[in-house]
Amino acid sequence: MLRILLLFICAVACSAASSVSAAVPLNFCFEDKELAPYYYGNGAQVLPNKPGATIEHLQQLVAAVPQLELKLQRLPWKRCLAALATGEIDAVVGSYSSERAEFAVFPYRDGKPDPQRAFNLHHTCLVSRQDAPWQWTGTGFTGIEQLVVARPLGYAPLKSNPQQKFSMHYTSSSDMDLDLLEKGRINAITRLCQIGDLKVSPAQISLRGLKILYPPLYDSRGYLIFSKNFYQREQQLAELLWQQQINNKGTDIYRRYLEE
Repeated sequence: MLRILLLFICAVACSAASSVSAAVPLNFCFEDKELAPYYYGNGAQVLPNKPGATIEHLQQLVAAVPQLELKLQRLPWKRCLAALATGEIDAVVGSYSSERAEFAVFPYRDGKPDPQRAFNLHHTCLVSRQDAPWQWTGTGFTGIEQLVVARPLGYAPLKSNPQQKFSMHYTSSSDMDLDLLEKGRINAITRLCQIGDLKVSPAQISLRGLKILYPPLYDSRGYLIFSKNFYQREQQLAELLWQQQINNKGTDIYRRYLEE
């Protein structure tokens, strides 16, 4: 009788271990440079506490799909994309482009990226000093011929019309951008200022006596993008994650990071 009981316990334990090991790994890659509030810290290490709003949002989404196990890896952004193309990495979060669509999978509706299943919708504003002698009109600026805008390395240059141009000044971090603006070395920086319909005010802006200029300069949708290999193997799980994003844009997480 004791032998039968031991065999039963062993079978249950083996079954539990098997179900745990059966979890499908989702290898997610994100940039190895700090990009607040999305990613915090620099280098290959993933911070155990306060890793960034995007990471906490993703962890929340994956936790709701117990068949998946999230594995995080930090690399230079171009290497993340290259690894996604080869299938070494399963997913990244990024904006849509036709070039990326050639080697990765986006959630589509009617042949176009589905905005309802986007990972997030964020709006970016210009930020200036309170005493700035120029004004932002929503389509251009007055009181200055050329606006010098600081942005971290890796950010795309800002688009401008032929009459009024942005001059880009790239820095190594978002903190350096703030320092330069506060000292009057540049005219403006850019910051996340609205999540969906919710306006947000990063604590760093008010603490330094700077001001956010509305309306937003541009908006962007981030998508959870899968490698073709992962999507072909685990289409049902990928679709489950996309479906969750209809109602979970991580707004509270991003707001908490911005207001701290």
